[in-house]
Amino acid sequence: MGRGLISDDVISQIRDRVDIAEIVGHHVSLSRTGQNLKGLCPFHQEKSPSFTVSPSRQIFHCFGCGAGGNVFTFLTRMTGASFPEVVRDLGRKVGIEIQESAAPGPQAAQLGRIEQVNQAAAAWFHANLLKEKTGEPARRYLLERGIHDSTTVRFQIGVAPDEWEGLGKALAAQGFTANDLAAAGLAVARDAAGDGQRKGATGFYDRFRGRVMFPITDLRKRIVGFGGRTLGDGTPKYLNSPDTALFKKGLTLFALDQAREAITRTKTVIVVEGYFDAIALHQAGITQTVATLGTALTPEHIQVLRRFASNVVLLFDPDAAGVRAALRGLDLFVNSGLGVKVVTLPAGEDPDTFVRKEGPGAFAQLEARAPSLLDYALEHRLQEAGAGSLEMRIRGIDDILRILQKSEHPIEREERIRVVAERLGISQARLIERYPALLAQQKPRPSEQAEPPAMPQAFKGSLEERDLVWCLLHGKLSSADARRLRPDTFSVPACRVLVEMALSNLERNGRIELRALLDQAMDDEQCGALATELSLREEHFDDVAAHIKGCLERLDLKRAESVLRELIAQLKAAEREGRWTDAQTLNVQVNELRKRKAGVPTAGPVSLVKE
Repeated sequence: MGRGLISDDVISQIRDRVDIAEIVGHHVSLSRTGQNLKGLCPFHQEKSPSFTVSPSRQIFHCFGCGAGGNVFTFLTRMTGASFPEVVRDLGRKVGIEIQESAAPGPQAAQLGRIEQVNQAAAAWFHANLLKEKTGEPARRYLLERGIHDSTTVRFQIGVAPDEWEGLGKALAAQGFTANDLAAAGLAVARDAAGDGQRKGATGFYDRFRGRVMFPITDLRKRIVGFGGRTLGDGTPKYLNSPDTALFKKGLTLFALDQAREAITRTKTVIVVEGYFDAIALHQAGITQTVATLGTALTPEHIQVLRRFASNVVLLFDPDAAGVRAALRGLDLFVNSGLGVKVVTLPAGEDPDTFVRKEGPGAFAQLEARAPSLLDYALEHRLQEAGAGSLEMRIRGIDDILRILQKSEHPIEREERIRVVAERLGISQARLIERYPALLAQQKPRPSEQAEPPAMPQAFKGSLEERDLVWCLLHGKLSSADARRLRPDTFSVPACRVLVEMALSNLERNGRIELRALLDQAMDDEQCGALATELSLREEHFDDVAAHIKGCLERLDLKRAESVLRELIAQLKAAEREGRWTDAQTLNVQVNELRKRKAGVPTAGPVSLVKE
């Protein structure tokens, strides 16, 4: 039986039709290394790629954090969706529609309802934009901003009329309740806002009114929230959906679903602050662009970006707020494994106006000349330190040295110290003397130091167990070898379970059916990670057949020694308790087993007698 009342047969059909390399490639920037693909793990922070995908085996494994599995495992971890949701999404991609066979749980039902409300709201907002009278102010505004009709359709841009209950009434006619809209962040309770009850008014009013509307879509192409830009002089100028069960601003980037392919291809992502900035760059063909949602970049955003890109370009407005936004990224990006540059636009320009005036070629030139985030931060502090009082210069120098601490390469750090000394007219030796003192100040106390992330434990158990399971998973065992496998000779539980699964997946010729074994192992929490690790681990044996024979013999010997110890313990217990008949039988078995270990022929097989 499958999971979530989806049959195993349907799950297998979907798994056979999808390519894990393609699916993972939408979330992680991969490069080919031999038969496999490698990239930075999306499940933990690392600098060197240890995340491996095998197209031939349709599995993945991270040798850094131990995560592993098949395409379903990957997507459940990546998106947070349940197993049935992932299966249904993949099924739709490959043309296998799965009928709902049971009512979803409360949480899944709530998420599904919010998604439906958002979809209906986006359709209503976009339809309003196309109406002659209702959409005219918004269409005129979009035309002034240089947004083409095709771009409006691509980003599903719409308009919320300046009405208190326009959306509420429209969606009520489609069967949605006011509570549905409130759960999606589209409606606000009047009493919650301190708004008095108007005669004949309902208990809720529309959150978005008199605004150009931008649907916010996640990587699964679900509309999870909205952003709205006022058409008048109202405040705030930009308003976003609040966090809901489906939408988290600190985890979401606008236009990432549309930018993902270009980011993966160019290995570069451009980060801007506004909806119009992102849309204008996409319209100009710079499609590797995403935007934050009215919040500063978060560690979660960085983790998302690392899945697809190795280079980040920060493109913020050249005013004081834009400078602060760029500098805030310094601590976030340090040791992230990402190369970060800062593009500075001419005074008075923002990404939207610049690309419309100058075109994508001019932007490419700015990007090529852009300094690294570290150098950008240094230049900003140098300008401040050079123009201030003595006290400000001293404080500025300390800030500069703290920034230099973030430079990992000692030669780069030394060169930057030399440049700083020349710019400020200070002895380089004095700067170097100050450097250790700042390091000591910055070093956290023992109680403040974060514990290192837990790394996977080393393989516990005998090497012959590991090597035998490796040979098993790589199809190296002959039918005769498979017949000699005994699960009870394996001391590691995960190895024992894998061997039991292997013996249940024997073909008629006695060989192990590896695809069926891997599929079964992926569904088992106890041995799934071990199966992916050993399947993707590279090992080299001079004589594989001889090595397998030796491993099997050592396991048999260890089992015989274990049986002998157990027999001797039972023999001593029988003698203490005066059970002389049992003692005589056990004594014969002990002697026969000792002769067998010594290579002397015995009367027959030894069986462990239970009391």
